[in-house]
Amino acid sequence: MAGKKKAPCSWRADTTRDVSFAGATNTRNISPKRIKRHSRGTSYCITSSAGEAFRIIVSGRDRWALEELRKAGARGCSPIQNPAPRWAAYVHNLRDLGVEIETITEAHEGDFPGHHARYVLRSGVSLGWQGGAA
Repeated sequence: MAGKKKAPCSWRADTTRDVSFAGATNTRNISPKRIKRHSRGTSYCITSSAGEAFRIIVSGRDRWALEELRKAGARGCSPIQNPAPRWAAYVHNLRDLGVEIETITEAHEGDFPGHHARYVLRSGVSLGWQGGAA
């Protein structure tokens, strides 16, 4: 049992087991954080209405929503025609990043009349980043 110490949880008789400790600090060895295997996001160049260009990196549903807004163009996206679990949350996240998105409230008829939002992208968005030296 050279190099091994008694586990601190061995308070019962005959239940000791060998546990590796990290040197003299008497702390357990902790494995390093694993590297995530998925992409960290997609880079977009955003041009605001003032003409400023900046870069954002989005992933997941926020990236999906940005792509849907790009495809929709001037007509915009509506949860009625393009259903998604949380359109308002995706738009909120994109606005926090600086993307200009207009919300237009529209009335709708049918079995459950009411109103819904239509989101229209007002910033220029292009895939990737072709920035110069900073």
